[in-house]
Amino acid sequence: MDTQTLRKQHDEIGETSEALINAVIARDRLEVAKSRWRLARVLIAHLAIEDKWLYPALIRDGSARVSALALDFQREMGGLADAFNAYMLEWSEDRITSEWEAFQTATWALVEALDLRIRRENIELYPLREEEMAQS
Repeated sequence: MDTQTLRKQHDEIGETSEALINAVIARDRLEVAKSRWRLARVLIAHLAIEDKWLYPALIRDGSARVSALALDFQREMGGLADAFNAYMLEWSEDRITSEWEAFQTATWALVEALDLRIRRENIELYPLREEEMAQS
């Protein structure tokens, strides 16, 4: 998979995360629900590609630099899919309503982790992979 497709997915994840944060700030429970499920749809598919296919392929077949960076990323951020699934399961509509402040905190933490991963992939990993592909 080319990195441009992954970058487009990153853009969609970022836009959806921003919509979720805006809904949380506005205390718009309907928009929170919509944004959470939109984020789940795009994020789960994206993380499956990266965690199950991209990172292992880069570790196995990339240059020493790309392999090492992909391995570091996998170790540091590979649990994000599990963390997101736990977030979705733990925060039912009833719990969100009854523990709004804790939900806000959990949502901010999740979005910050997503943002960090996306930024690091866009700035560190993908350019290195693109450079490697251009040389081959």
